[in-house]
Amino acid sequence: MCGGSFPVDVPLNTTQTTQIAADGRWYPNPITVEGALNVVGDAINLTNPVDYITNTGSITSATGYGIRNASTITTLTNFQGGNSLTPTSTALTYTGNLPTNYKIGILSATQYGQLAVTGPNGTISTFDIAPGSVITSKKYVSVFSGIGSINLSNTTGTYGGSSWNLSQEGLTGIWDLLLGPSTADTQASLVNTSSALQSSITLQNTVLVNGFTYDCAVFDKNGICVSAGGRNTTVSAGSINNTSGLLIGSYRLDANNSRVGLSLDQNFSTSMPGGTIKQSNNTPMVGVFGIWQQNLDTTGWQAKLSAGMGQKDTTIQRTVVGTSEPGVGSATMISQGAQAMGKYGFAVMDDVLILPYAGVRYTRNNMGGYTEATSSSVTAPLTMNKVNTNSSAALIGVEGKYKVMPDVTVLASGGVERNMSTNYDNYVATSPSITGLTPISMNPNMVRTRPTASLGAYYDVQKNQRLGINAIYRQEIYQAVGTTTVMATYTVGL
Repeated sequence: MCGGSFPVDVPLNTTQTTQIAADGRWYPNPITVEGALNVVGDAINLTNPVDYITNTGSITSATGYGIRNASTITTLTNFQGGNSLTPTSTALTYTGNLPTNYKIGILSATQYGQLAVTGPNGTISTFDIAPGSVITSKKYVSVFSGIGSINLSNTTGTYGGSSWNLSQEGLTGIWDLLLGPSTADTQASLVNTSSALQSSITLQNTVLVNGFTYDCAVFDKNGICVSAGGRNTTVSAGSINNTSGLLIGSYRLDANNSRVGLSLDQNFSTSMPGGTIKQSNNTPMVGVFGIWQQNLDTTGWQAKLSAGMGQKDTTIQRTVVGTSEPGVGSATMISQGAQAMGKYGFAVMDDVLILPYAGVRYTRNNMGGYTEATSSSVTAPLTMNKVNTNSSAALIGVEGKYKVMPDVTVLASGGVERNMSTNYDNYVATSPSITGLTPISMNPNMVRTRPTASLGAYYDVQKNQRLGINAIYRQEIYQAVGTTTVMATYTVGL
């Protein structure tokens, strides 16, 4: 009979095999309890074999046991219980021969199968988690009470890609079910982490590329230029904010102001909300550049070669999604690149200069692989493969200079970048304890053609001193990710 209570003397149902029990009631085979079964005496009292008992409801008795078994139960599936074994517990009470197979049903962290056993006889050959269970916790306490290790043949297994084990609380006969992180939750956690990594890589690449614009062009009799200032860069995805100090120097090679230079971009602080990614500030981004120009007033042909390199020690902590774990690991992120740019400047008016430009750029950002550390909260650490990204792009655009006053000049530019080649590794995690993890694309919707623009101004305080400010916007290679950088410098010619 399916659902509800089992009344006394149920007529024989000829469409299914039935068994008669010691209490004089007929029981269907299999038995399914979907509602509340609550009678005087033992609720179910078996003296003949039953293939299956599935309890998704409640089997209780005020004066006996939920189930008394003097025969055999092939498989008992039980969703009845709570999260404790207090006198008011809703655990299914049981006495007699243990079922051959037992499946615990889990609906939530506070509603899952518990079996309180008195006078156990025999062994549960197979313990498993019932299909359709909803895993929302990593620990389910008191799933068994009243049985010893001799009554359990297996205490470990897997469910939904997660490992589980039964752990006895001392020698009390009380067993807890401990689950490792599920595949689905771990995969979701990795997706979140990959998104944070995208923003972190974007920041490093932007700092590298903006470094290709650094220059120092104010000289005096010694042919030396020194510039100091600060930079702030924001990444729209992840709301990342980065501040840095700048030191730029150059040496004039000839009267036309052709020069070579060196730049240092030292991080002061980086704000990455969410705590997934943390980067050290112990090493600066280093750049070198060389500029040749036809004329001192920047009319005519100009060429610039730039290269840069940066290294950041990076700590990655996965966000927790459901049963996933807050795994932590460290790796080194290295950014490298070079750019060649050509311009031609011509005066359209006495105070207006237009400089069309074209160039090519190559950048690469590599993060090493790592293995998360094991801890009390990380029982299934992941091993992450290295992530390499590299791209080459063609650049085209135009710059403009307008001398508003003799000592004040306004600058603006607009251009387009087009990727010529791109290679982005997948984000790949493996674990011997979690099966079924799949690679995650680091850039599934690549933006190959992107705008860039800048706006700035400088004020010549004296003949050999200049105060400048510049803002740069870039659409990045990741979909819907943009960066904005603002720089201020004070330059002195020596």
